[in-house]
Amino acid sequence: MKLDGKYSNVSSEETTKPNSYIVVTPARNEEKMLPGLAADMINQSVKPVVWVLADDGSSDKTWLIIKDLEKEFPWIRGVRLKSNNEKIFAHQRNRENVKKGLELAIEICRKHNYYYRYLAVVDADVRLERNYFGKIIKAFQSNPRLGVAHGFVYEKGISLKELHESNRTPRGCGQVIRKECYEMMGGYQGDTLSNVKAKNRNWQIETFASIRIFHRRRTGSGKNYYSSHGKYAYFINYHPINALLTGIYIMAKLSLREGVSYLSGYCGSLVLRQEKIQDDEIKEYYWNSFLRLLWHLQEKL
Repeated sequence: MKLDGKYSNVSSEETTKPNSYIVVTPARNEEKMLPGLAADMINQSVKPVVWVLADDGSSDKTWLIIKDLEKEFPWIRGVRLKSNNEKIFAHQRNRENVKKGLELAIEICRKHNYYYRYLAVVDADVRLERNYFGKIIKAFQSNPRLGVAHGFVYEKGISLKELHESNRTPRGCGQVIRKECYEMMGGYQGDTLSNVKAKNRNWQIETFASIRIFHRRRTGSGKNYYSSHGKYAYFINYHPINALLTGIYIMAKLSLREGVSYLSGYCGSLVLRQEKIQDDEIKEYYWNSFLRLLWHLQEKL
């Protein structure tokens, strides 16, 4: 990707601060949601060195909004991405787009000698408190072993119990990663897989209840979400028995349709012998998920 000299407007003082960070936001047809996030990013008490907005083939006004932001703020960069495989399922496509966005942000920093200590991924459909990144960076500075951090995600329409369950580990809608942890993981792996990679390298991961992030869409509300989730479970080598139990859980907790959608995504990939992730560490971790479940159940007996 060719870079221009527009980032010369960002002062060297801003780029050498120990709380410097870069952000990537993947966006596809987010004209209704993106302006709210943009307002929150612009008003952050600690602003990013670079914020890359990665447009994945939007057909609405998303790209126009990005271009307007780019003209007004020198630290915002828009890029239009095209997936190598248009038929790739949503979870994997998002992972690839975030990776490309982070690579561009890192390239910008390298080209202009910008200093950063943290990398963040923020979804287009969230709202952030004004000191979101300031608080998270303070948590990193207080704990040198903290590798991945996230605020507490609030969503409308879910119970308090579900809310706490969904915030057990850092999610992908406002995830922040220490640079050293990111490099030890071999780059961005996706939200959940980054948590696994970090823990396997003895980094701590944490969600902070005192740091708020608001998810404006309920998780799972996207088109074909559960089918994509099932395909992704197969892709990362999730054990078939655990996949079956997950499908049954979704049926009982949400609906028969969504549970069947999840299982059809997983089983369809299994029957077609679709390609799996080329990472033995991740494949082994998720194949052993059934054994961890058995151990967990045994501890409760």
